[in-house]
Amino acid sequence: MTGEKILEKENSKQGGRRTSKAFPLIMLLIMALVCAVCMGYMGYIHYDKQLENEAEMLRISAQQAASGLDMQLAKLEDASVTLMADSEYTDFDAADFSTMSEYDMTRRLSELKNKVTGLSLIDNYCDFTLLYRNDAAAGKLSEGSRELLGDDDGKIYPVLTDMLGEKRRIWVTGIDGNFNKVFYICRANEHTLFVGGFYTDELRYMLTDAELKDKVGMLLEDGDGNVIMSVSNSEGTLEPEEGEGGSYAVITDTAVQVCRTLDNGWKIVLIKDMTAIYEFYKKLALEVAVLMVLTIAVLTVMYVVRTKDEQSLGGSPMLTPEVDMLTGITNAEEAENTIADRLETCAAGSTYMLALVKIVNMEELGKRYGRAGYNGSIIKTYRGLAEFFGTDDPTSENIVGRIGEGKFIVMANFTQYDLFKANDALKDSLVKLSEHMNSVMLANQGDMQICIGAAVFPHSSGDYDELYDMAEKALEDAVNDDERSYAVYSKKSVFRK
Repeated sequence: MTGEKILEKENSKQGGRRTSKAFPLIMLLIMALVCAVCMGYMGYIHYDKQLENEAEMLRISAQQAASGLDMQLAKLEDASVTLMADSEYTDFDAADFSTMSEYDMTRRLSELKNKVTGLSLIDNYCDFTLLYRNDAAAGKLSEGSRELLGDDDGKIYPVLTDMLGEKRRIWVTGIDGNFNKVFYICRANEHTLFVGGFYTDELRYMLTDAELKDKVGMLLEDGDGNVIMSVSNSEGTLEPEEGEGGSYAVITDTAVQVCRTLDNGWKIVLIKDMTAIYEFYKKLALEVAVLMVLTIAVLTVMYVVRTKDEQSLGGSPMLTPEVDMLTGITNAEEAENTIADRLETCAAGSTYMLALVKIVNMEELGKRYGRAGYNGSIIKTYRGLAEFFGTDDPTSENIVGRIGEGKFIVMANFTQYDLFKANDALKDSLVKLSEHMNSVMLANQGDMQICIGAAVFPHSSGDYDELYDMAEKALEDAVNDDERSYAVYSKKSVFRK
């Protein structure tokens, strides 16, 4: 046989199985549904994991920022400790005139002021002074700080003493709602205070780009929750969430927040805006949900259609036509399903012939007569089979259908409730069928070569798929014979003309 014929033979063999044409589509839809569910679940898991990763990165950034701010604040605290450790500064009482004259007091205060002012040059402090109980200042105290810290009479010492209360040292900002300056107040003794201060903007320089990533905002809050300063790389306004404890993390759908407490009791809060990423996953989840709904809807429609098409359930065909709309030939799916159902539901003792009929020289007919001859050979073969088995009669129990290019399937009823008589009648009918089909022609007698392979139910097998394989094997033996022939499958041998 030629390579083209072998390829045609394999293709027609594959087309002869009892499989639903909708089965691959159903499997694809089920796979799409499973993929949609997996995609939705993995998106949820991935976003949840991303929130945890962002929280961990913010913890590191918050710790770095807190360390830098603690160092800046500790520098002023250390400077005050160094200053107050020298009794030359702390033993002096500018309000005690019993120990020296007013002139000597003024001269001594001036000397101390020069020395303390010199110490303030260690950093960019706007205030660095010892403040005595009579409001005399030995050091640098700006006029702006005097106005901000003073009472109605312009006195500073009583106000700072009230702020300290029982505490030894405090950090203060936001006086009268002004957060432009940060003050450090420490008690040296019963008549002397240390006051240091700098502009809040100095703290901004302690934050690096690594600590303020894209869409991250930073807030510095005092012990009462007032915002001292804020830095943000986010387009929107970030509102902090309330947390528990000094250091905590708060994770919501649209933001990740981490808090770290400084040594002085203030808090630094870093907030990552996750709105854009959340909207992406939200959109993905919506698309997955739509895909799932559409897939389920299509599967439901297909199930209803298949149930309606299933005649054993009392349905009638809805979408799939039983016959070719152009030629009137019963299609492969309808023929095979009907045959298989008939074999499954037939009465005990029934005998049927399952035959495969093939036009062997289809390719040659196409070359000789063109497309018209090619189509004509199919129609003439079908009409020959229909005429022989009487399938045009609505009461006929025989079935003829087309299952491939130039290939047909036949089921004929030979039930006589006597297996031997039925087999003899079947073989006699097969001989007559061979003679009848050999008389079928297009233009000249013998221009069409038709071979037949048959298997007997239940003698050969009681299973449709096995019967089909047996008929296929018999057909192969008939095709490989040099003569136009038919064959009946047998476990021991194949009976031929």
